[in-house]
Amino acid sequence: MVTISRLVLAALTAAATAACENVFELSQPSALPPVKTPNLRDIEWGQINFISTTDTHGWLAGHLLQPSFAADWGDYASFIEHAKEIADEKGVDLIVIDDGDQHDGNGLSDATPVNGQVSQQILMMAPIDLMSIGNHELYKCEVTQQTYDLLAPHFDGRYLTSNVEIMLQNGSWVHIGQRSYRFTTKNKKINIMAFGFLFDFKLNCANSRVSEVEQVVQQAWFQAAIREPGIDMFVVFGHYPIRFWPEMWAIHRAIRAVHKNIPIQYFGGHSHVRDFTVLDSRATALQAGRFLETVGWVSIDGIEPGIYEDDLSYSAKPLKYSRRYLDFNTHSLSYHVNKTESTFGTPLGKKISKIIDEYRIELNLTYPFGCVPTDYLLEKAKYPGPNSLLTLLEENVLMNLESDHSAIKENPRLIFINSGSLRYDMYSGIFTIDSGYIVSPFDNKWKYIPQVPYSIAKRILARLNALDYIFMELTTPISRTMLVRQSNLGDTFDINLMNSFISASAAQDLTHEDLKTTGYVTIDDLGMDGDDTPHKPYPIYYLPNAIATKDNFPIDGSEPEAVDVIFLDFMLPFILDALKDIDPAMPTDDWAVLLYGGKSVKELIKDFVRGWGTQCLNP
Repeated sequence: MVTISRLVLAALTAAATAACENVFELSQPSALPPVKTPNLRDIEWGQINFISTTDTHGWLAGHLLQPSFAADWGDYASFIEHAKEIADEKGVDLIVIDDGDQHDGNGLSDATPVNGQVSQQILMMAPIDLMSIGNHELYKCEVTQQTYDLLAPHFDGRYLTSNVEIMLQNGSWVHIGQRSYRFTTKNKKINIMAFGFLFDFKLNCANSRVSEVEQVVQQAWFQAAIREPGIDMFVVFGHYPIRFWPEMWAIHRAIRAVHKNIPIQYFGGHSHVRDFTVLDSRATALQAGRFLETVGWVSIDGIEPGIYEDDLSYSAKPLKYSRRYLDFNTHSLSYHVNKTESTFGTPLGKKISKIIDEYRIELNLTYPFGCVPTDYLLEKAKYPGPNSLLTLLEENVLMNLESDHSAIKENPRLIFINSGSLRYDMYSGIFTIDSGYIVSPFDNKWKYIPQVPYSIAKRILARLNALDYIFMELTTPISRTMLVRQSNLGDTFDINLMNSFISASAAQDLTHEDLKTTGYVTIDDLGMDGDDTPHKPYPIYYLPNAIATKDNFPIDGSEPEAVDVIFLDFMLPFILDALKDIDPAMPTDDWAVLLYGGKSVKELIKDFVRGWGTQCLNP
């Protein structure tokens, strides 16, 4: 068990500095080396340039079993430092942004008594210019308090929460960060007004509140801010999807009502995809994926400082935009800043990498449970199928759940989980404590409804899978959720035509024999050349909302008269709605929903992996 007194950042920082002064480390010691793919697409530098991350969810150590994403936060810091040097040499500007959701998804963020107690300290070591809040900073009151106490002061006005507040101990409400931030860029002297928004989130803890974006943009402070004299550009970043969802468009309408031509650059997150959208000829939006798989890049040329004071009458020329989605590995990152493996790591970057390694050991994240023999995947594998993670749980794992109530252990039962309770794929190789947090980080409890007639219970799964979704987080490995382009407010292309365009373009572009890796193939409003690494596309399969395991059923194959219906607590309203839908006469409101007990999904997976043995540790 780790004691917090031992997790002292200053001591580790000093030790790391001494240990790595003359040692070159691009990434974590156990990470797989990147595949050196040819024909990377270059980044294009403009007058003003942006680097963006979002939905990092604690993945600061990188993806140790995936070479395409095996850089760590220290490598990212090195990349930022080199990029800022290049910007200064070119006489242009570079702004680094993070769009929130830094908790829930990795042991480095989740294995401490308060989520983020270690990871947020590491996160702040990178030279980030602007940061916003995500919904995962608001689920738990102690995490929200941590954000207010730690991140907001560190960024000194540059941590923006334009529509998110926290309640202080005296009962008063204050914004967690600042509502806006005005600054002038270093080299081009562009005057920028920045805002940081969260989507209209409703599941926050009681010590926070989120105001609806549509209401906030009508408030006096926002209207005054967008009317401040001398602004050359707006930067609106935060945690909201940049396609389909209305929040960004509400902000855009409010600004465009005052400024017809002023440049606006948006950054978003939450839906875990790479995307770039065009709002109008002088406003675009970038979204940089998830889980530190992606570093987003956008550059802009054609901004004319000082001319937008009366821009309702100014006839503006279109701006020139370029965007890239950089694979998060040291080969890609070093290439884009013109460094070799021997010149890429900066003293700061090496120090951060060493600290991450020390903390992973301190938190016991490297402890091995067993060796996974093959990849078990979510959207990238067909369900049901031999490589489906859902199938693995359905057929081998969930039946190992044991109730705290010994009297009901042998009852026939249906065990339900929603596919969203699994966060990431399980890759072949060593399965560690960290792997458990990666695959299923949530602390859901098991609940059950006893002795539901099986004639009714067997119909629940179909009802659940007929819903649009039963989980707030969206995860898709290819940007095919982005099939509709919005060229202006309200206008959309036909989705079937867009599907045809994607299929034809993908078939034409992805037949090159020199494509060495399988990965993201992103189609956005500028086409399909945004990924810095040309990939063979991931396969993608649509997952069911939920799966169910039958257990303790009669061995003769007959149906039981009644079963205990067991499910994760998150699913309770969906289960009850399904029962009401199946038989409206059923008095489901009066049924006892009881605590079933037993181990979490994460712990059940760990127990099962132990059975595979640890042979891969002794090759």
